[in-house]
Amino acid sequence: MKKNKKNDYAIRDQDGKAVFYVLLKKRNGIALEMFDDYWKNVHGPVCARLPGQYQYWQFHLTHNHGGLWPVTNGIDYNSLEEEQFDGIAELTFLSQEARQEWFNAAAILMSDEHNLFSKAVGYVINDGNSKTYVDGIETGDPNGNLDIVRFHIFIKKANAINVNDFRKYMKDNFASSVVKSDLVLKFRLHLLEEHDNSENLPPAPGVSHYEPLEKQYQAAFEIAFKNRIDMEKFFASEEYATAVKNQTNYIKQINTFPERNAYTFVYNGKMTLAGQRSSTVAELIANIGATNQLQDDIQNLVLGKRVW
Repeated sequence: MKKNKKNDYAIRDQDGKAVFYVLLKKRNGIALEMFDDYWKNVHGPVCARLPGQYQYWQFHLTHNHGGLWPVTNGIDYNSLEEEQFDGIAELTFLSQEARQEWFNAAAILMSDEHNLFSKAVGYVINDGNSKTYVDGIETGDPNGNLDIVRFHIFIKKANAINVNDFRKYMKDNFASSVVKSDLVLKFRLHLLEEHDNSENLPPAPGVSHYEPLEKQYQAAFEIAFKNRIDMEKFFASEEYATAVKNQTNYIKQINTFPERNAYTFVYNGKMTLAGQRSSTVAELIANIGATNQLQDDIQNLVLGKRVW
């Protein structure tokens, strides 16, 4: 079955020209459930109130234990303990200037990081180098599980390949072949700039922002399927075989992290209900059908705007 062009929502992400893509490892000593709850209900709404954002998603991940992505000899699929991440914060901006406005205001987040994270590795993405090639997922602003199979995959380039040739391969060979498959529900590619290890960020006690060059990634992608059957059919397809042809010339490591849940706090430049009230409160409002909670007078009251 060919993709119905009317159901391809890829265009909705195209205005996010600059991106901040942050790999996050939870703090030792707190349970994963507490990490999830605090990140989506406390930290997320604080971040959503900072200026400049066009989109802000949280992707909550399962660790990379291998066994899900087909193995090619010569490529490493294993994550060391320090490479196991529990989430991704993806923020998009209409321009690099808007992203800088957010950076300038983000010091307030640093004091909260130590409650949640032991490690936060942020990559900037410039010049439209985050691109959604295809998107058959109707909901672009999820608040929880979408009942699909989705992975976030981090890529290290081969040592002998320069960044420009690696990026050309990822776009012109890998991505262009993957998206020819009707089995792929969504594919979004990020071409990452080198992580900045300078000490320009405000201090966050107990949180490492350092990532040595040999452990840094040069690309990441998000790929989704309707179900596991479609995923396995894709791995057996001609399109996948073409995508990974000569892959070892360009890639040395592929780390695959299944997505547990996704949450949206800013969308199309506006705070979502989760951004305003927290993910759990937004879910309660939706589940009970409390439309009065969506009215301007209540929203203005919650956001601290005078309504009387």
